[in-house]
Amino acid sequence: MPAAPRHAREDERLASLRSYQVLDTGADAALDALATAAARVLGAPAALVSLVDEHRQWFKSAPGAEAVLGPGVRQTAREDSFCAHVVAAEEAIAVPDATADARFADLPMVTGPQHVRAYAGAPIVGRDGLPLGALCVMDREPRELDASAVRVLADLAGAVAELLELRRAEAAAGLGAHQVLAESHRLRAAIDAGQMAVHYQPVVDLPSGRWVGVEALVRWEHPERGLLPPAAFLPVAEASGLVVPMGRQVLTLACTQAALWRERGGAAGAAADLHVAVNVSGRQLSEPDVADVVAEALLVSGLPPEALVLELTETSLAGSGAEVDTALQRIRSLGVTLALDDFGTGYASYSYLQRFQPDVVKIDRCFVAALGRSERDDLLARSLVRLGMQLGCGIVAEGVETREQAQTLTALGVRHAQGYLFSAPRSAHDLEGRLTTAG
Repeated sequence: MPAAPRHAREDERLASLRSYQVLDTGADAALDALATAAARVLGAPAALVSLVDEHRQWFKSAPGAEAVLGPGVRQTAREDSFCAHVVAAEEAIAVPDATADARFADLPMVTGPQHVRAYAGAPIVGRDGLPLGALCVMDREPRELDASAVRVLADLAGAVAELLELRRAEAAAGLGAHQVLAESHRLRAAIDAGQMAVHYQPVVDLPSGRWVGVEALVRWEHPERGLLPPAAFLPVAEASGLVVPMGRQVLTLACTQAALWRERGGAAGAAADLHVAVNVSGRQLSEPDVADVVAEALLVSGLPPEALVLELTETSLAGSGAEVDTALQRIRSLGVTLALDDFGTGYASYSYLQRFQPDVVKIDRCFVAALGRSERDDLLARSLVRLGMQLGCGIVAEGVETREQAQTLTALGVRHAQGYLFSAPRSAHDLEGRLTTAG
């Protein structure tokens, strides 16, 4: 019997699978529903959501499996697995009669009491573009499996992947599915009621002390709990997908406010050439109309494109594909500036510099906080600044809290910075006077 093959990037694939934290977890009604739909579409008695681990395939969902595999079977050895072949090939496999296929004829599931004869499986591909396992159907009778049914199976496997991604986000947020549902309803109502507020933190020109821009930061004006910071609701927004409409609303509000400040500032005012930076999430970037949303916000607000900076984090870019590249090209063609946020903190920062060619890099606050602590820390900060400059990027230092940090950054050639030394994030009303008087 041929050994079940391994994926070409097996170590990365296993790391990706484990990051979902779903192995050896309990039942999931939504996954059961998807597996049941797969069984019905293909007219099979059993369907499985099979996650292929290092030495086993484990069944996260297995409606009807007892009829084929026997009672209580939740996993099998990987070498006995049909699904390991789907994972290795990264494509759907249909087996009308396993006894006539050399890859599977000697599998214990085929020769043993289960007598599996027919199988079809489609890969479940995670956020890293790597297969986590397969959505499959099995039957004890041989059967012809037409291409259209297998395509439906592949579509359902995509829905399984999306649901697993949601579960991963819920786990990262420390939330259960019922919490996400309840909290997302509250957040949806808050967005519709206009309870999302935007605060702004100034970006300062270090040599002159002039405010040249602001970063827009969302807050929730909760009617019972008061003003809530992002950490209190962004995990739910990400897990539920509400970060997309919320992000659209924040973008429009920030562009409108910046345009108003520029107009009130006049030709000689402090805000005459003010820019506004707005964070963009990975979910927003993956939306097919993201470039149109940016263009509409500029049109509605009257803000010049060159006055808008979109800040992209490594998290928002992780696992992104060609569609994100195309969207960013369209956004850049509008005249909008692209910034890479939290620069230096992630393993892929350098690759993102090469791939996305940002106009600005923001040196993460952890490097600013470490300035003066040791020669090594100073060397790291100096190297990041030098690299950004050599690539022609503007540099912004985040988290500046002391005059010594500001002086050191100025000596390194950093022109722009933000942090509590200059101002905490404040409402538009609180910043109004400073931004509309002569600088």
